[in-house]
Amino acid sequence: MDINALLMHPKDNIVVCVKDVAAGSDVVFQKAGAFCAVAAKEDIPACHKIAIAPIAEGADVLKYGELIGRTTRAIELGGLVDHHNILSVPRDYDSELVEETDEEVPEFVPTKTGLKFWGYRRAEGRPGIRNHILILPGCACGSETARIVASQVKGAVNIVFNTGCSDVAANTAMSQKILTGFACNPNVWGVVIIGLGCETVGHKELREKIQKMTSKPVVSFGIQEEGGTLKTIEKAVRAAREMASEAGMQQKELFDVNELLLGIECGGSDATSGIASNPAVGELSDLLVDYGASAMMSESIEWIGAEHVVARRAATTKLHNQVIEICRAYEEHLKAAGQDCRAGQPTPGNKAGGLSTLDEKSLGCIRKGGTRPIVEVLQQAERPTRRGSIVMDTAGYDISSVTSMVAAGCQVVIFTTGRGTPTGNAIAPVMKVTANERTYRCMQDNMDYDLSPIVRGEKTYQEMGAELLEEIVAIANGKLTKAEAYGFSDVAVDHVCRFV
Repeated sequence: MDINALLMHPKDNIVVCVKDVAAGSDVVFQKAGAFCAVAAKEDIPACHKIAIAPIAEGADVLKYGELIGRTTRAIELGGLVDHHNILSVPRDYDSELVEETDEEVPEFVPTKTGLKFWGYRRAEGRPGIRNHILILPGCACGSETARIVASQVKGAVNIVFNTGCSDVAANTAMSQKILTGFACNPNVWGVVIIGLGCETVGHKELREKIQKMTSKPVVSFGIQEEGGTLKTIEKAVRAAREMASEAGMQQKELFDVNELLLGIECGGSDATSGIASNPAVGELSDLLVDYGASAMMSESIEWIGAEHVVARRAATTKLHNQVIEICRAYEEHLKAAGQDCRAGQPTPGNKAGGLSTLDEKSLGCIRKGGTRPIVEVLQQAERPTRRGSIVMDTAGYDISSVTSMVAAGCQVVIFTTGRGTPTGNAIAPVMKVTANERTYRCMQDNMDYDLSPIVRGEKTYQEMGAELLEEIVAIANGKLTKAEAYGFSDVAVDHVCRFV
């Protein structure tokens, strides 16, 4: 029999169809090694769910062996299960907290050795896998000038910054944290700052902040002080060209893979994300951690509904409760403003891709973080102090999460998607992977790796996780991702206050 659906856990009362199934046709899946078939009561689109047992009104719907929602009406055997007939269940965070003890995070000892990559040594911290000259606007008004400067110098990259002026103190602080983090990223050799002259934090002040954090060469120019755009471009191009000339003299050195910090992101998710691409990336994360490297997962709104699973991975009770409290604080913050995180999540694209509730989306999302103990819980753009598996409290918007992780020092990012995305970052390569065969075929210009063999049963997610490790090492050695080759640079600063 040809399998056209996947059962994710023996306890589940739904399966996920991996192909379109017409009404009256059999949905075939395996359970406990045996083939099972259920006749579809209606057309079931690929990536959507079908009930493999009658589900009463108000009953639990289970996927991954976990609650993803409760039914709003009875669903018969073979019926479509989607956002029209199940709803998310509010969390009881108090019941998920544990008594804290004084235990220390255990020292992690790598279980694998010998994997290396060629990179650029830095005086502080991890090596770079790129050797960029960063043309850094201190405010939105400097962004276009920065773009022109970067276009004139080989080896230079720029970002487009949409803030930096007319803001409250907390937002200004976050913007500065992002900008200084970008400048200190290991992939950056030197920095040319472009300011206007009347922004909240001037270019000289920003330069001084960066110089206190790193020994990299940093110069700055103000458009108003220099006498306009053309004069600023002339001076900045000369400075950037001199930096690029010096950077070009630096030779690559061989480093152990434990020097890598991988950012892990997902966006435009569909059901294939949770059942295939995220587990494969989770395997990649585990492999890197086993080699002594670090892997960082963010987007804390997408822990909600799965926060108990994330918290179970915490190395200490304190870290366990930090995960729970982050999710509680986020929900309470939205409620105070009369909002509900379940109103905007899953997104319309997620729902079209077969994800029905925030809980279902979260349970699939967190699989990309792997299974190794979580050794640190960070706030946005905060640099890790430990090696291993790390989580960061960021918004549920992929571009702002990537922004924060790159500002925290990630040299490379892996990005899973079901629906597809072109996004990239100027400072760190973004490798995009999908397990949706249609998406890979339709967006080959943007997708870096095809994980659909997992869905077709041709390879396991463990096998493809090992392949992803080889690809990440190749990127660290200089292979360009597609977004990097296009010169894509997406930046978004999340200015939502964090309370934990």
